[in-house]
Amino acid sequence: MAPTLSTLELDILRKLVNGEAVTLSSQLRLRLEMAGVLRDGARGIVVTDAGKRLARQKPADVAVGSPARDPQAARDARGRRKPFQRRSVF
Repeated sequence: MAPTLSTLELDILRKLVNGEAVTLSSQLRLRLEMAGVLRDGARGIVVTDAGKRLARQKPADVAVGSPARDPQAARDARGRRKPFQRRSVF
């Protein structure tokens, strides 16, 4: 089973393969280690062969569109959101 990594994790993995400095939280380091893409030892972080293969893969194309607008937001004459217009969730 191939590990499913988020785009952030893949970006971090690519930076590690390229030798760039990256700060990793212990939770993220453990997740990447459990996925089998890196090894954390006495010499530091080492990217495994599987991690290098994942880092070399072409990133998925992201569809670029217009940002989602909130049609329900009340706006004034200048187009600014009116204060205190948030709906209650209850």
